Amino acid sequence: MPHYFYTATSPSGKRKTQCIQAASAQEAVHELASDEYQEIVLHTDDFAAALSELMPQKVSTKGPITPADHVALRNISNWGFFLMTLKKLYWRMFLILVCWGIFSFALNFVSKTGSDRLVRHLIIVTVSLTVLAFVISVKTVVLMPARKYKRVLEDTYWGRWDEVLKRLPPLNNKMPGVEFAARKAVALAGLGKLDEALTVMEPFSDPSKIPHWLFLSRLADVYETGGELERSLECRAQAYEADIGNSALQLSYANALLRMDRDLQRAGQLVEELEQQKLSDQQETILPLVKGLLELNRGNYREAVNQCTEAVNRLKPYVANQAYSRLYADNARAYTAIALAELGEMEEAERLFQSALPRLEALKSKRTIERYQQAVQRNKT
Repeated sequence: MPHYFYTATSPSGKRKTQCIQAASAQEAVHELASDEYQEIVLHTDDFAAALSELMPQKVSTKGPITPADHVALRNISNWGFFLMTLKKLYWRMFLILVCWGIFSFALNFVSKTGSDRLVRHLIIVTVSLTVLAFVISVKTVVLMPARKYKRVLEDTYWGRWDEVLKRLPPLNNKMPGVEFAARKAVALAGLGKLDEALTVMEPFSDPSKIPHWLFLSRLADVYETGGELERSLECRAQAYEADIGNSALQLSYANALLRMDRDLQRAGQLVEELEQQKLSDQQETILPLVKGLLELNRGNYREAVNQCTEAVNRLKPYVANQAYSRLYADNARAYTAIALAELGEMEEAERLFQSALPRLEALKSKRTIERYQQAVQRNKT
């Protein structure tokens, strides 16, 4: 059963970050609420939980890496991870030194040997363990798959498809098979090799291997990158229908409808339903962006500016270490620029649009670029 990380206040009044097994994110929240937990913050959505279940090697939440550590790792720099690893190793080695010191002191007392020898041994062991912990920490940071995966995501969100294909091989068998295949397929689709990309995804179409909604969601990414927007939207709709109540799929489907400016009423309904659900903390940062695009499509330009600005503010704590947060922040600035251009506030609109333009051009976001240009032209006339 999938694992979900959460932070909540227990009935005894203690606030802690823990892990719970549940059939879905909503079920996890329901179980916690039934046990009288309060101020619940969900850190895992159904998409992340499903991928975690498919990991070739799962990291225990009962070992040295606590649930709080797992949550912190989502938004931590390489330097921060190094310090975390070093701190945990030093604490373990401190306990080893204490035990060794007590044993050596007792042995020294019984044998009545000189204390100078004991001190020399203690210094040698202390220095050796200190250096060993430092070396292990550096090696862990350099070799950890998460660091390499971050680079894959960064290249993906800048459309550097050849780089993605170069970086992926070392991650084979280090991440869920469907995720590895999807990243490869998206890169191939970005290079114009859609047929080859679909062949890469084909082995995961069997619902007995992975949740079918997961396959459909990743297939939608492939079609979208390959320029097949209609088929991409169809896949997102099918994924949503395959697992009603999955907020990750619902958010993705609503966002796709709005980016293609389709079925505004349906998109609005999906967003309203999302506002009634308990979302993960990361989904909460993205929701204002989707709401901003909804208001932009409705022609409520001032409200669109407010919502997209809120999205940028919520994303700020994450942009330094999360590639997808930087992507969303650029999208939010682009939508804000369009709304401001419609309002005639051209100086600020142009500033924001130029800041987002390199990303838009890299990902060939023609629809967004053309929409801004059309708003500028209307303002001139």
